[in-house]
Amino acid sequence: MRGNGKENGMLERVRAYVKEHQMIHTGEQIVAGVSGGPDSVCLLFLLKELCGEQGAHLQAVHVHHGLRGEEADGDEAFVRELCAREEIPLRVFGFDVRERAARERLSVEEAGRLCRYEAFRETAAELGGGRIAVAHHADDQAETVLFHLFRGSGIRGVSGMEPVNGDIIRPLLEMRRVVILEWLE
Repeated sequence: MRGNGKENGMLERVRAYVKEHQMIHTGEQIVAGVSGGPDSVCLLFLLKELCGEQGAHLQAVHVHHGLRGEEADGDEAFVRELCAREEIPLRVFGFDVRERAARERLSVEEAGRLCRYEAFRETAAELGGGRIAVAHHADDQAETVLFHLFRGSGIRGVSGMEPVNGDIIRPLLEMRRVVILEWLE
């Protein structure tokens, strides 16, 4: 990645974080969840660079939840164009999240989360295994801890998300959203 010091600083910080937590290994498949929002687009660009350096294979996955009409269609079109331009393989899934939420008596948010992770895991399995990269960042981490605290979790339940949790990796977990947005500019 070429560019100004901000670009290189962000890449260096994420590279060090990924190395510290052993998130990417040579020859490994990395399935990146890409919604089309700034966090996941940042993740995709950084993973393209890091996977290239590590000799890992990057596969993007976009999930259309069937919730936001034309706006969601636009997100899907954007992700398709971005991945084609960057020569990153992409798999797109479509779900009726409202129907699933009603059928399984879940919130729409929880049904959407389940659909996303099913899509990620299905893709990883088709590739012979690998890790799933999601774009959770430091602001999401703070929100998670507060949610657990307000829910009444004990001291162990108040913890936040782990950088690596089984097959899930979170390369941006130490980055603030404002830094992500500045980097994308």
